Amino acid sequence: MILKSIATLKEKLIEEIIIVSAVIIVFLFHVPSALVVIITLPIAIISSFIAMHFLNLTTNIMSLGGIAIAIGAMVDAAIIMVENAHKKLEQWEEEGRPGNRTEVLIEAAKEVGKPLFFSLLIITVSFLPIFTLEGQEGRLFKPLAFTKTFAMFFAAFLSITLAPVLLVLLVRGRIRPEARNPLNRFLIALYMPLIHWVLRFKKSTIALALVALILTIPPFMHADDAARNIDHTGDHAAAGAGSDLKELS
Repeated sequence: MILKSIATLKEKLIEEIIIVSAVIIVFLFHVPSALVVIITLPIAIISSFIAMHFLNLTTNIMSLGGIAIAIGAMVDAAIIMVENAHKKLEQWEEEGRPGNRTEVLIEAAKEVGKPLFFSLLIITVSFLPIFTLEGQEGRLFKPLAFTKTFAMFFAAFLSITLAPVLLVLLVRGRIRPEARNPLNRFLIALYMPLIHWVLRFKKSTIALALVALILTIPPFMHADDAARNIDHTGDHAAAGAGSDLKELS
């Protein structure tokens, strides 16, 4: 079971790297920029395992699940930093390349570094209440909380340390303007009328959102009732098994 969980984690890591790399290449037309994410993500995960080792935490299904859950959020910081660097370089080239390219990249990293760090830190802190669980619940969920906390912390730390260095080293060459990307132009053409409509009809948009929220209440209540029925069925089954054992004894 543990080996299968490790294989699943490895599979998800590879899938995430491929998907993120494809997104960066398709939207930014710059292959080296994808290396920022490809390098940062495995280092954050390896750092999480190192922290687990020093705290004598065992590798089990729940601890590996915590890392698997965190992978999606861990890549956000690197993607945003890469995209902002491209945007700043595009403006820098339009202005006639004043100053130094490295300074532009550093300023781009500074602009989003602090918000990214604290956003990931907030996600990290949100899992801290799980550490207050006791008994069976605590033994079950604490390994997941530990590994997810480690993963998000190291992702936040690397977003303000390693990622800016990788930007300076890897984001080189010609930066293609956003307007010259056919896919970007197509998506912007779809997005602009929608955002104009939403901003024009603010009250209608809020009303639709409230209606959608209300419509989710009946399915949620039904799912809650179904969960209670499953719990009762499990209790009856356990009671029946216990009486059978008594009869056998």
